[in-house]
Amino acid sequence: RVFLRAINQYADMLNKKFLDQANFELQLWNNYFHLAVAFLTQESLQLENFSSAKRAKILNKYGDMRRQIGFEIRDMWYNLGQHKIKFIPEMVGPILEMTLIPETELRKATIPIFFDMMQCEFHSTRSFQMVSSEL
Repeated sequence: RVFLRAINQYADMLNKKFLDQANFELQLWNNYFHLAVAFLTQESLQLENFSSAKRAKILNKYGDMRRQIGFEIRDMWYNLGQHKIKFIPEMVGPILEMTLIPETELRKATIPIFFDMMQCEFHSTRSFQMVSSEL
């Protein structure tokens, strides 16, 4: 939970200080997305691997932190605006990893990112080649 809070503070700083055209820092944003996906996919958060009693206890105490960070990743993606194209095709793999987590709400929240990536690529290059190749 402490780590999740730290990632969220990192996200707040990115949105406040490094999102506008003059101060945008690609590497900081790239690091955020990779860190958040690594957190979401870590073995200790894969609740379906636990017994039902342990899973219930964790959910009761902490909630599903995968959902929380997954929704945050989705929101951060949409915050990028015109900068999204800078993350295509590099972010296709990490977002795909997110959709492989067997949590329905998380999948519903992240799968539309692929459509958005295809739209961004099409508006920029008039093709879907980069996203298609990465998928």
